[in-house]
Amino acid sequence: MPIDPDPPAERPAGPPAEPPAERSAELDAIRAAFPTLAWDSASWIDEGWDHVVVLCRGCRGADSLGHRELVFRFPTDEQALAQLPQEIAVLDHLSPGVDAAIPRYTHVPSGGGFAGYPLVGGDRLTPELLRGLPTTDRTSVAGQLGALLAALHAADTSTPPLDRVPDSYQPENLDFVRGIVAHDLPAVFTEDEMRTARELCDEVAALQSTLLPRVFLHNDVYVRHLYWDRRTSPGRLGLIDFTDMCLGDPAVDFAELYEYGPGFVDEVLARYVGRIDSTFLDRAWTYQRFAGLYMVVGHLYYGEETWEYARATFDRCRSPRRPPG
Repeated sequence: MPIDPDPPAERPAGPPAEPPAERSAELDAIRAAFPTLAWDSASWIDEGWDHVVVLCRGCRGADSLGHRELVFRFPTDEQALAQLPQEIAVLDHLSPGVDAAIPRYTHVPSGGGFAGYPLVGGDRLTPELLRGLPTTDRTSVAGQLGALLAALHAADTSTPPLDRVPDSYQPENLDFVRGIVAHDLPAVFTEDEMRTARELCDEVAALQSTLLPRVFLHNDVYVRHLYWDRRTSPGRLGLIDFTDMCLGDPAVDFAELYEYGPGFVDEVLARYVGRIDSTFLDRAWTYQRFAGLYMVVGHLYYGEETWEYARATFDRCRSPRRPPG
């Protein structure tokens, strides 16, 4: 599960504190690559699974390229590091063709290792924020998200750079989850919950053996990666963190939208012009349920997320019956 570079709760509220000594490596790397870049404050966000993010505010100097807020992402594992150049190329390719805000890397050091882009503005699109928006803004959010997903899913994957985007990681993820379900989950789940977990794994495996559409996916469209910028009217949607991009079933990108409620999923789908069939939403719900199980597994194996958050996510989407819109 990738990270969110600018959660509202972590925006600096006063004079920046000096970073701890172990954090200086990222700032040293930024200074070495962009020697004329200066900033007023820097904050770290490492709530994700495969990156550390440094957010520099009040940027200035020739190397700022005129941007006041820059996000620098440092991969923390070999897979994310190897994928970074591909992510940069894909986002540069996609950006001109979408109306929503997505990252476009402007600061790519010659030696690699990390990269930066101008901050995607706005507030994190939490369910609470969405519920509090005027009806016109909510409609705009759904419309912009439906249009963005349609544009991503319609992208030509036969030509560079999308022809190098990998196939879905879901088969590997399923094997990993099955192992944790068998060996670790019995210690924290009831037998009824274990039955649900095993049945869910079987459902995902059945989908993987089915001939389904294969499109370019963001593959992690959820609360931490969606933003709503209200500085313009009616506002602009932002989507960040394309680290997990892959080729797969378009229903995957609708799965975690169920955190906003089934009605919102229907609103987005109504404005989506991609390929839809009678099983589309049922598949999306299955993938949402699998994401909830993966959250629990990730907590047990990696120590990511809190148990309370992982548990609540699994409980919210445990039912095999898709909630009506």
